[in-house]
Amino acid sequence: MPARGRGHWRQRTAHRGPTSRRSARLGTSRASAAASPPRSGRLYGADRPRVTPGARGRAMLARRLRMVLRMPRIRTVTGRVRCFPQRIVTAAIAAAAAGCAATALGCGDAGDAGPADAAAAAPDAGAPHADAAPADATGADAGADACPAGPAGLDCLFAQWDDVTHACGAGRVAALRASLEARRGALPVWHAGRALFASFGRAVAVAGEFNDWDATALATSRVCDTDLFAVEAAIPSGRYEYKLVVDGTWRLDPENWAFAYDDFDGNPDRRNSVLNTYDSGVGHLVQPPTPVCSDALGNCRALTAYLPAGYGDPANADRRYPALFMHDGQNVFDDATCCFGFGGWNVNVTLDDEIAAGRVAPVIVVGADNGLGQRNDEYGWPEAEGGLRATFMQFQVEVVQPTAAQYWRIDANRVYTAGSSLGGNIALHLAFAYPDVYAGAASLSGALWPGEDTGASAFDALAAAGKVPVALYLDHGGDATSGGDNYAINVQMRDQLVAAGWRLATSPDCGPPDDDALCYFHDVGAAHNELAWRARSWRFLRFLFPPAP
Repeated sequence: MPARGRGHWRQRTAHRGPTSRRSARLGTSRASAAASPPRSGRLYGADRPRVTPGARGRAMLARRLRMVLRMPRIRTVTGRVRCFPQRIVTAAIAAAAAGCAATALGCGDAGDAGPADAAAAAPDAGAPHADAAPADATGADAGADACPAGPAGLDCLFAQWDDVTHACGAGRVAALRASLEARRGALPVWHAGRALFASFGRAVAVAGEFNDWDATALATSRVCDTDLFAVEAAIPSGRYEYKLVVDGTWRLDPENWAFAYDDFDGNPDRRNSVLNTYDSGVGHLVQPPTPVCSDALGNCRALTAYLPAGYGDPANADRRYPALFMHDGQNVFDDATCCFGFGGWNVNVTLDDEIAAGRVAPVIVVGADNGLGQRNDEYGWPEAEGGLRATFMQFQVEVVQPTAAQYWRIDANRVYTAGSSLGGNIALHLAFAYPDVYAGAASLSGALWPGEDTGASAFDALAAAGKVPVALYLDHGGDATSGGDNYAINVQMRDQLVAAGWRLATSPDCGPPDDDALCYFHDVGAAHNELAWRARSWRFLRFLFPPAP
């Protein structure tokens, strides 16, 4: 496996390690990223130079502005950078020659609503405003309407940012803040090569693969005397790991749920934040900070989701995706430190490859952590044997999945479930009990015996449900001699599914996942661990999520 991301920790010791794991796989190194470092963009100054009438004043201003044309970026005494777009400078020279009384350059004062501000304001781009005015160019109102959430609002948000960087005004700043507040958890925002980082309450530095982990190259600055801090950077398409630097301490970005695992010992978080542009061609992981909890189970668990490439593209703003809910969420993705030393399933890595190759349709994967010490009771034993299986199933259907649907654009008609061992057992139980919820289920090396003593096993659930309209994938390793990896019990389940009416086919030639399809695979001699499930996970993904014809 390629080396994992070394990140900021090794950059701080001036050690230039190999490329990150994902960068190596995509052929994008830190060196190449550094070749196009981010440019700090529109930051803030407090004063605005004004053109004063009179021949002498006009001539002096014209001379100074010609110097500005040759030096378009000016660092203020506070160390911040002002950018004067050439179109504005040229307009100011023309205004000076014409005797214009007041033309604004750079950032305006807070609350300024002078008529000159409107002339150079950025286009409104359809942003909603409280007063229904077409542009709010004057900043005269206090409207704080946010741009549309999600990909559809990107043009609007950057138009608001352009307005504020031209001139501070209560309405402008309030509208921008409302838009950024609505995207907390999904910051920074990126659109057409422009990245906007924001922080609330204090300035931060941003260091990552896009600037060779330089802790001083990019920093947020106060926006118009508010507690909002922001900075724009020009960042090309790609997937980048980064962290914030606050008072010399490296931290995850609290405004960003997107992350990547990092197994470098010097990174105590074991993670980095991620900026993944919507045209990068790869997906990314996200984890909401609030777990989902159950009073009946007496525990809480994290949700971690894989969002496929293009999920944030404005062209896909109205698109809903099939969703795969996987059990044992701690083990599903590419956390190299999990799973008894075997590492995770790497489902996110597999899907990046399969989707890019056109073998699997884009799909959202949601991994819900197991209940740790209660895992066996939740996934295995029924209440009659002291377990919590029915309670967990109700929690899964009524809490976990609706919560995920609030976070991400899930197609309610294309919901699937999957797991291994006891996770495979609970996936089959859910499919048999809730055929109106699930379009398909996958059980890898299913441990299918819990409940045998009380007539509540997976076989009993199948007998009670009969043939339900759910596509099924079933596999196992081992062999008839050793009986390992739940060989015999899965062969028995295969035969009973066929007897109930499912149509048997063998992976990878299973055909479409019709509601009577059973895709089966025997991985001869395979062990019962994450290495084996990782190696064959592409089989159930290709079966359940074939690309559109």
